[in-house]
Amino acid sequence: MMPEIPPQLQGSPEQQLVAMRDYLVRLSQSLEQVSRSAAAPAVSKAGTAASAQENAAEQVKSTARALKALIIKTADEITAYTDSRVESFESLYVAKSDYGSYYNQIETQVAQTARDTVESYHYIEAFGEMNAYLTDLGGQIRRGVIEDPETHEVHLGIAISEQLSFTGQTQTEGGLTYYELAPGQTLGLYTSRGWQFWIGGVRRGWFSSEDSMLHLSNIVVENRLQLGSEWDVTRTNGFGLRYIGG
Repeated sequence: MMPEIPPQLQGSPEQQLVAMRDYLVRLSQSLEQVSRSAAAPAVSKAGTAASAQENAAEQVKSTARALKALIIKTADEITAYTDSRVESFESLYVAKSDYGSYYNQIETQVAQTARDTVESYHYIEAFGEMNAYLTDLGGQIRRGVIEDPETHEVHLGIAISEQLSFTGQTQTEGGLTYYELAPGQTLGLYTSRGWQFWIGGVRRGWFSSEDSMLHLSNIVVENRLQLGSEWDVTRTNGFGLRYIGG
C-alpha cells in the first residue's frame, strides 16, 4: 500500500490549512492500516508492510512540518512564554596589613531556561592601588557546536570563552541542545574526545582522549625541549641535541 501523495495547496490560507489537516487524517488512518498489516503472521508480506509503514511515517512527519510552517506563517496571534531562573553566587576576600591590601572577588551567574543553561563568571584580583598588577577576567560557559572550516568536521561540546557569539541555529544530540557558534571565534571546547583550542575560528590544538596525545598545528619552543628523561633539545649557542640520560 503506497502512501498518498501530499495535495497541491490552492486557495486561501484557511483552505490550505483544511486541505493539509484532512490529508494528515487520511495519512494517519492509512498508517494504522499498514501497522495492522505488519502484525500479520505472513513472513512474505511483513517486509513490504514494514517498508510501506516507514514511508507513510515519513510522509506524516514531512507533512506535519509543512503544516507547522503554514500555521506559524498565517497565525493572527502568537503567544510565547519561557520560564527562567537566574542564580548568582559571589565570593569576596579582602586582606589588609601595613604592607598594603589584597582584594579578590569572584562572581558567577547561572541562567537556566527550558531551552538552555548559560553560566557566566567574573574574576577580579588586585593589590591595593597597584593598578599595574590587576586581573580582571570574564567569561561564558555554554553547550556549543562548531564546524572546522578546513575539514568541515562538526564538533559538539562545552564552549568556554570570555565572550561567546552564536548564529541562532541549534542541533540536538543525546537529548541535549547544542547552539551553533558563530565563526571566527577564539575559545576552548571540551568534547567527549578531549580538549580543543580554537583560534580565529580554526582548531589549532587539541588533547585527544583517543590516543592520549597533544596535537598542535604550530609550536614555538622559546628555549628548551626535553624528550623524556634522556634527550634535551636546546637552542643555546645554536641548535643542539644532547643525551642527558643516566
